[in-house]
Amino acid sequence: MSSLAAWLPNFKQRYGDFTDPLPEENTIADFFAFVKQDQRPGIAFNFPIVVSLEHGQTADNTGTAFAFNSAVDSTLQNAQIDGATLGLIGNIPYDVSFKSRNGAGNGSVGGAFRTAFELKTDLLMKSMEFYREISLLYGCGSGAVISADIGVIIGTPSGTNLGGGMTAQFTKASWAPGIWSNMLNAKVDFYAADGTTPVAGGSAGVSVTAVNADTASVTFLLAASTAVLAATQRVVMTGWRTKSCVGIEGVLANTGTIFNINAATYPMWKALQVSLGGAQLSRARVLGLAARLFPNGLTQGGSLFVSGPGFGDLAEEADSLQRYTNNTDEVKRQGVNQLVYKSPAGEITVKLHKYMKQGEAMFFPTGNGKRVGSTDITFRGEGQDWFFLELPTNAGCQLRIMSNQAAILTMPYRTAYITGIVNSASSGVVGG
Repeated sequence: MSSLAAWLPNFKQRYGDFTDPLPEENTIADFFAFVKQDQRPGIAFNFPIVVSLEHGQTADNTGTAFAFNSAVDSTLQNAQIDGATLGLIGNIPYDVSFKSRNGAGNGSVGGAFRTAFELKTDLLMKSMEFYREISLLYGCGSGAVISADIGVIIGTPSGTNLGGGMTAQFTKASWAPGIWSNMLNAKVDFYAADGTTPVAGGSAGVSVTAVNADTASVTFLLAASTAVLAATQRVVMTGWRTKSCVGIEGVLANTGTIFNINAATYPMWKALQVSLGGAQLSRARVLGLAARLFPNGLTQGGSLFVSGPGFGDLAEEADSLQRYTNNTDEVKRQGVNQLVYKSPAGEITVKLHKYMKQGEAMFFPTGNGKRVGSTDITFRGEGQDWFFLELPTNAGCQLRIMSNQAAILTMPYRTAYITGIVNSASSGVVGG
């Protein structure tokens, strides 16, 4: 029987396809291309931004050799960003390895044994893709105040801390069902509304024990008996505060200094921030958004990322304008699965994003964003060697998967951040 060490080269070849994954369609990772290898940062990724034009102009109608006014030179600022590292580990006990060598396999080279490692590798990849997307969207950043969260509590949670857990409901606006459906057994931290004061979590984290997408409620098991969950508290992935990249939500909501440039001083470094004040998304509002971005230089259109309920409202509106297509006498077809709006600023494609919060939408011009960092998701370290090790004091081995990246918008003033959306089919507490 071949030993695990003797079969290690086989594992490398078998799972090589997972090293460079293609992001899922309509994800931020898919829309924000990773920079080319020769542009990946050593210390940090830098690029110049023109923040003001030349303004040393002079007008004259005397027909004389008039004097020019003083030059008012253009100004450039240096944008600087570095990636943040995400690491994910998975252990495989030796007993699992031994048992997986037995029974029917998918070939003559130990199919069952390979399948055990393939399953672990596949699930590590899926989990890392999930965390990559959440970090790109809602990363907390490196500052003392979290720049984004994955949900805000509304009302008073039920239950006792250590007596089966506390069940908290989330505001409709901050609820992202696609995130929480993947969070069973995950660890999170809680912060007060100020985004600075820790409430629960820390090194042990708070475990997610149950999720109810219909009521936008989650049950948490707190390790500390003194911790109490309450309304307005914000939830982040455990350990992310001061350690993660700044997510796109934080970039779009920024009004101060980010990536070395102050948006309060240079308007082109600030996204268009729009609140619908409790209204639904509509064609008129999307086209109005394009009209406001056109003076900022938007001419090639872009993509509007929306939640499921947000897409539903836009699709229903579009469907009401043209009720039936491809019909027969017996079957009437209704509905749409893709929306494109034509505007003077170019075509705007509405993209359904499964991790988008119900009360938000984000618009990005084509080619405006990129991902920077030292590496996308990978199982490999130096050369072709895998992040694989025998556990030194335990009966098992460990696989590791890593990434180092962050998202940046090269022209924020052509992007938009829409809040205050209330959809007709949102989950959660009424009024939240």
